[in-house]
Amino acid sequence: MIKDIAFTAYPAQDVRALRDWYVDALGLNFARPWEENGNLMYDEAQVGSGYFSLMTLQYIQVPAGSASGIAFEVDDLEKTVADLRTKGNTVDDPYDTPVCRVASLKDLEGNKVTLHQSKV
Repeated sequence: MIKDIAFTAYPAQDVRALRDWYVDALGLNFARPWEENGNLMYDEAQVGSGYFSLMTLQYIQVPAGSASGIAFEVDDLEKTVADLRTKGNTVDDPYDTPVCRVASLKDLEGNKVTLHQSKV
């Protein structure tokens, strides 16, 4: 049956601009671009054993700003939130759950990005 997560994909009107936002804001390293007729259609960054992907609306077939499923694990949530705010990003205040601390923000196109720091 299921043994791992291969990838998750977020919709992008402009894959290049959104990719650049993730590189600058979160330090992701995208290394698997796919271009068609000079347009970046898809790119992905390895995160753990899987990939976080950005895909044109044409390919993913959902509107920009509609994604909300990614939660990136971070070492230091407070520092990550502070760094993002310094770069001009609006980040919700972190909150505690019984097993983790969480904060959320919107990416360049309005997709929800969650930051997670495990307490275990």
